[in-house]
Amino acid sequence: MNDLPVKKKILIFFAAFAAISFLYLIPLGSHGLLEPDEGRYAEISREMLESRDFVTPRLNYVKYFEKPAMLYWMNAASFYIFGENEAAARFAPALCALLGALASSLLGTFIFGARAGLFAGMTAALSILYFVIGTIDSTDMPLAFFLTLALSSFYAGHVKSDRRWYLLFYAAMAFGLLTKGLVALVLPGAIIFWYVVFTRKWGLIREVLYVPGILVFLLISAPWFYLVCRENPDFFHFFFIREHFLRYATKIADRYEPFWYFIPIVPIGLIPWTGFLFALFSKKSVVRAPMDQGAKDACIFLLTWFAVILIFYSFSNSKLIPYIVPCTTPLAILIGADIDRMVRRREWHGAAVLSSAGIALLFSAALAAYALTQHEIPNADAFPMACKLAAGLLLGPMCAMWLSRKKKPSFGKAAAALFISAFIFIAGLWDIYGIMGQFRSSRAISEVIINEKRKDDTIAVYGEVLHGIPFYTKQRVMLIDYMGELEFGARQSEGAGWFPSAGEFRAEWYNRQKEFVLVVKKDRLSSLFPNGDAHETKKIETGKHFILFNRRQLQ
Repeated sequence: MNDLPVKKKILIFFAAFAAISFLYLIPLGSHGLLEPDEGRYAEISREMLESRDFVTPRLNYVKYFEKPAMLYWMNAASFYIFGENEAAARFAPALCALLGALASSLLGTFIFGARAGLFAGMTAALSILYFVIGTIDSTDMPLAFFLTLALSSFYAGHVKSDRRWYLLFYAAMAFGLLTKGLVALVLPGAIIFWYVVFTRKWGLIREVLYVPGILVFLLISAPWFYLVCRENPDFFHFFFIREHFLRYATKIADRYEPFWYFIPIVPIGLIPWTGFLFALFSKKSVVRAPMDQGAKDACIFLLTWFAVILIFYSFSNSKLIPYIVPCTTPLAILIGADIDRMVRRREWHGAAVLSSAGIALLFSAALAAYALTQHEIPNADAFPMACKLAAGLLLGPMCAMWLSRKKKPSFGKAAAALFISAFIFIAGLWDIYGIMGQFRSSRAISEVIINEKRKDDTIAVYGEVLHGIPFYTKQRVMLIDYMGELEFGARQSEGAGWFPSAGEFRAEWYNRQKEFVLVVKKDRLSSLFPNGDAHETKKIETGKHFILFNRRQLQ
């Protein structure tokens, strides 16, 4: 590809980006919002649009300060344009995923050449963790995109000795700060610091402290923080102290995992490219045998980018799998460059394809075994889905080995087979989303409520929070014997009466002065009504839940 005319290069880039865009965007509305994250972020954005208060985030109509407002603004804009639906709720993260893959491709092109850049963007977009996080409504993919944009623009400005790139660097960090907080400053700062240490480019510290860029950062990020602190004096302590320092340094979030937790997640998250990840340790890889000093510095930068994020989150006392998705970008760029090198040199080094085939075979066997032994999904649905995923995993490595061992080997076609195979594999994940939408979404419950409830009914949920219900019903929900992440807002004046104990709710339920639509898990019904009789006027069963009504008179 490096020898192709410019027009053909552009056409290939456009075709690849269009295909991946189709993969990410077309099926976004195919399943209900997944609990808890998608229901939460969609509902906050819906309430923001409903109230026209774009400063103070609210969830179930109480204050919610765990995250800044950037994702809510993006979602609200999407709802305004496309309507309040699942596709609109997932559009902004999916767009960030596509733009992040594009930024990866451009940085890969800048460092290693056009074909390596194309391979880098496709490797990122067609890896399992990146795709999954890029197609759900959460803050993790927008943060990953802004980090990618910030670090890519920093490196371009550094190599080109053009400080104007630092304007984009600071702007991206500002948007990252508005997306998920101080981590958008800490991670780029730490990555640049250690890159300077490893390369001994001490003057870079002074160079990157660019006053116009700092002003851009403040102009973008400061207004919202000023306004939200002015309107909510308790925001500063909750957001910066509790949600940053205490969550990182203590087990307050109840998400503790051992230090090594993310180490196996990285290779798993890069499926189907895990074999090529291990090939980076080969003596012939771009990491261990860079072509020149510029490539060596680039590898140091990309490895530092990966290592700092991995180590930072490994030390945290609060760990979730999506936190590690920003690691995908630097590894995808290195893998893309390494595949390009293999194509140019007409050899698979580090047993890349062979190990990819082995990993694909093991993963496929595990998928088939799970499909045949699990009990939640009918085998008629589960086994064909597992076969489709297995075909996507195995097709590429097998074709690549065959094409590269012919009398006239074609490594370019072999690489194309790998990416087409990855596309098939990732497309198969939508079947899993469809199944998850049946088990982890409150859309079915909400549809029953919408069809059955009367105008003045109060919707109540016992012992849990289902964020999708207020999103779908456009109505506030009473939470019985449960506050969870809403505890802060529940203790404010606007939470009064909406978070009763089980005893308080039972008194209201039996009194029938107020009519309720009650959602309760089947196995929790006896704990809410210990005498075994709710005296409901109607009961509807949906999945793992009962929906009960206490009408004053039957309809």
